[in-house]
Amino acid sequence: MTMRKRAGTVLFTAAAAVALVGISVGPALAATSLKVKVSGGGSYTATAGKTVLSDNGVNVTCTKSSAKGTLKNGTYKGKAPVKLGTVSKLGFTSCSSILGPVTNQVVGTPVLNANSKTSTKGKTNGDTAAVITKVDVKVSLTGCSFTVTGSAPGYYSNKTHTLYMTPKPRVTGSARAGLVVSKVNGCAGVVKNGDKPTYTASYKVSRKVVIKSS
Repeated sequence: MTMRKRAGTVLFTAAAAVALVGISVGPALAATSLKVKVSGGGSYTATAGKTVLSDNGVNVTCTKSSAKGTLKNGTYKGKAPVKLGTVSKLGFTSCSSILGPVTNQVVGTPVLNANSKTSTKGKTNGDTAAVITKVDVKVSLTGCSFTVTGSAPGYYSNKTHTLYMTPKPRVTGSARAGLVVSKVNGCAGVVKNGDKPTYTASYKVSRKVVIKSS
């Protein structure tokens, strides 16, 4: 069980949501066409405090996570999810679980996408559903190795300039997102092919990026 959660943590650690191959995003019912304007963009850094990767109720917790990437200004059009930028580097600090240390290798570059129209209602005013795609992380523990791929859901707040990675975003995206475990070797049945971990973290972005999707 602990290994699972560790699977989850590492998976987005390279995430995550969030860090990358194998986009696991598919249309919910019908794809939604979006027109997304990004302003205040450019090269950015983003930092999260506590991050949690959960697999079937077992958690892997890291004390800190940091990311770097680029969000270019401009208007982007397409069916959700619409690519806005990349996460070129993603790292985690002091990850803990019942098991020993974890080694992970992030493959490729995760992508940040808009996944809904920007909300104009109440507490969610200025929020846009987001999804990190192309997640591909190789995880190694003592007597256990596996790969985590897919996508991680969340939402971006124009008010706080923060990307919140969560399995239950308060703004609903039109395309499904999810992470999955594969290529399990060893692990004594604790981590299994097909496991679907979730990732939770709040990444404060260094720039006052504003995303307006319609």
